[in-house]
Amino acid sequence: MADALPTTPEDARAKAVRQLVEPGEERVRLAAELERLDARLRPLILEAVSAGVPYRRLAELTGISRATVARWGKSAEQ
Repeated sequence: MADALPTTPEDARAKAVRQLVEPGEERVRLAAELERLDARLRPLILEAVSAGVPYRRLAELTGISRATVARWGKSAEQ
């Protein structure tokens, strides 16, 4: 059942918070999963860069931007 129209600013804020809880929790969970996958992918990507795989191809395969691949490569060189 849909929430009734808010009658006060407090009701509007409470409704907004209720609507954010579930998708917010999902986003936090997915962001943590992406961080875990990035940690797993980073050494593999750096190895692929060393082997001469183009950044564009790495981006296609992983969904990680070419800019991020380049940044990772530069930080690995230091």
